Amino acid sequence: MRIIFLESKKALTSPIIIGLLLLFTAWNLFIIFDSSSFNRELSIINKIAGDFGVKITDGSLSRLNEELKMELSQLNAITKKQTGKTFKDTDDFFRQLTYENQDTYTSELQRSFNDLSIKQMYLQQAESFDKRYEAINIQKIGEGQIAGYHLSGSAAEMLRKEYSKLADRFEQLKKRKEYKSWFFAGKPFAMHSLLFRTIFLHILIESLILIVLSTALISNFEFENRTQLVAFSSKRGRKLMTDKLFSSFITSTTIFFILLAATLGPYFTVFDYSHLWSSSINSGLNWEFQLPYLSWWNFSLLEYMILAIVVSYICMLLFMLFVFSLSVVLKNSYYTFILFAVIFIALFILAGFIPGSSILFIISNYNLSTLFLNPHQWWMASSGLMMFKYYEVDTLAAWTIIYAIGCYAALKTFSKQDIS
Repeated sequence: MRIIFLESKKALTSPIIIGLLLLFTAWNLFIIFDSSSFNRELSIINKIAGDFGVKITDGSLSRLNEELKMELSQLNAITKKQTGKTFKDTDDFFRQLTYENQDTYTSELQRSFNDLSIKQMYLQQAESFDKRYEAINIQKIGEGQIAGYHLSGSAAEMLRKEYSKLADRFEQLKKRKEYKSWFFAGKPFAMHSLLFRTIFLHILIESLILIVLSTALISNFEFENRTQLVAFSSKRGRKLMTDKLFSSFITSTTIFFILLAATLGPYFTVFDYSHLWSSSINSGLNWEFQLPYLSWWNFSLLEYMILAIVVSYICMLLFMLFVFSLSVVLKNSYYTFILFAVIFIALFILAGFIPGSSILFIISNYNLSTLFLNPHQWWMASSGLMMFKYYEVDTLAAWTIIYAIGCYAALKTFSKQDIS
């Protein structure tokens, strides 16, 4: 146990690892605070969810509508007093508000008018959900995806069958009204992308860099300091490399969760999600692009977040295992880092070299690089070639087997290898 602790200490006290960890944390904080300029607008949906409940019902919409009418009458009382005009809604008000006449109202009044406008936007979007979801044709979208990826033959048929399953799931989603829950409006704010695409992706890539460096440092330390003949001829012998594997596991876990806590802690301090944790990830407001985010399961935001952390952590451990195997074979940190980067990129672009008529084109997307680089699409049925229902589970299971076998083979080879 002491050996494992000392091996972990080598990486965790390394100036390069500590320096990069601080640098990455500072960069993540910069991104978070740089994105917080619309924080006041974001707080409005939290208040709505707190006042009327996170589920959108006819009753809650009616009460919100009554509240907006009252606030609009207050706005009209102010505008009539100052300009002699009244407005049917906030859009009408802001259309006539020009740069020249905006000084008619104080900054505080303008902000309150803007808040009212955002509430009105949420109400309008919520009232339009049924109509917008009825207009979605999943089979047609599937055919568009097949054409977009230039698929044909068995590959096209495979994707077509999955979209047929998705069509059934979509009918179930509509029947259960899963889209009727409050969330940050996707079109103006894109908070799903900010959290799971920008913030999570930064955490993943930064953690990966640190884990590759620390794992290579631990496993190659004796060879790079030319002490391997002493270290591996001690009482512990070649089993020292197994201790290094456990040390890499502990180090990777420590680095990942430190960076995760140092980033998500400030994120949720800046952006308030207090009344939205039970909101469905399938909320109709979580609609940023052509389609809303559609998950195969009705996860709450909290459940989705926990699953994202679990998938991220497993990915990190698998990459650690892979880097460790490469290090045992190469015995050089620089070569390990370069070869890992080449293989990581090669797996990501592999599908581009496979004909779209082959089922291998779709199977080639079941690789850890593609999964790793798209955290905002995890568990989503609206995620291109990652849309298969058990894509995440299948990918992680397959690469766990591959990397475990690779690591076992590397350790077995090392136990009989000439290390002079």
